[in-house]
Amino acid sequence: MKIILIAVALVATLTNASKVDYTGHKVIRVVPQTEEQLRFLLKLQEQTYDFWSSPSSLGKPVDIRVSPQRYQYLISTLNKVALNHTIRFFDVGKLIQQEERNVVLRRALHSGRAFDFENYHRYSEIEAFVNELAATNPLVSSSIIGTTYEGRGIIMATLSTGSSPTKPVMYFECAMHAREWVTPATCLWMMNEVATKYGTDAEITAMLDYADWLITPVSNPDGYEYTWTTDRLWRKNRTPNGGLCYGTDPNRNFDAGFGGPGASGNACSDTYHGPSAFSTEEASAFRDVLAANRGRTVAAITIHSFSQLWMSPYGYQNALPTDYAEMFRVMEISVNALTATYGTQFQYGNIADTIYIASGSSTDYAYMGEGVLYAYALELRDTGVYGFELPPDQILVTAIETFNGLKAMAKEIAAKLQ
Repeated sequence: MKIILIAVALVATLTNASKVDYTGHKVIRVVPQTEEQLRFLLKLQEQTYDFWSSPSSLGKPVDIRVSPQRYQYLISTLNKVALNHTIRFFDVGKLIQQEERNVVLRRALHSGRAFDFENYHRYSEIEAFVNELAATNPLVSSSIIGTTYEGRGIIMATLSTGSSPTKPVMYFECAMHAREWVTPATCLWMMNEVATKYGTDAEITAMLDYADWLITPVSNPDGYEYTWTTDRLWRKNRTPNGGLCYGTDPNRNFDAGFGGPGASGNACSDTYHGPSAFSTEEASAFRDVLAANRGRTVAAITIHSFSQLWMSPYGYQNALPTDYAEMFRVMEISVNALTATYGTQFQYGNIADTIYIASGSSTDYAYMGEGVLYAYALELRDTGVYGFELPPDQILVTAIETFNGLKAMAKEIAAKLQ
């Protein structure tokens, strides 16, 4: 009875009346087959439609969320360029409701126990966990690397043996895009694995002996918290744009091809790049971590979802970096280790060709601005079965396979650079 009462109370909290209602919203899929269709979709993306996967090349599926009110208009618009569609999700609202029920049930069953790594958590809970780990584990310290528009501290955990101030650094950031909940869940699990298994797990011990691990579990706290309180599918931060529209996409706000293709100047767009490079606290915090560890940072990994991808620079252009052969070599080893865990298939390659053109990204900046050779962007599970609403029962398998890929990466980097 107690569990039922707790669950009822939590459901009431998560499903408050002020939340954006996605009942009847569909996700449709179109596949551009001609240059005209591709150009049309790129222009359509500049409007206020929510693209769950972006137009990038001929033959590659593009997923778009659309409200019931705009569905018929969108379909008639697509028909003008002979773009047929299929429906991926008939009711996004039902997916969100199911996710809420899953989260609530696990919370009720886990009430009073230790931190639950197989569930999703509010930002205050994440902060509390990182601070507690820092207070109880000598390998871990916590710091605030920036303060958001709404006043939240962007917390980072440093995992270090403390053996040398010149040790290499590997930096991992998660949830730059607010709605990608599985990314902070994955980063928290990895953080705990490294902190608690150092000294007993030979692979983790060697990894941390070689390099300090810096982990920002939520790079966009304002947006992330907003996905809990108001709009589950919010992507950007929460800075006002001087009108009705809020938010800048922090991952289009870096000084790496800033304002180019794959980013929008429309303040209402989900890919709005902001008024200038590093105008967001979120991008600035990432920049400042790399600057503070200049000459030490050997890897910078930004973790997103979904699509099952492992990607390297460049995002702002299709041309390949001069170091691409080495980037690709380590990507391939990493993806093979990830896939060997449960058979999950990842595509890998440069951002522009693997997913889409994206200017102003953290990955390009890490490589172009700070010279970090092993700068990668990951897109975790899945490929669209659940999309952003990945059920809590898939957190652990996602975290384990991702960590296996990153451990293989870290091992290969150490072997190359030592």
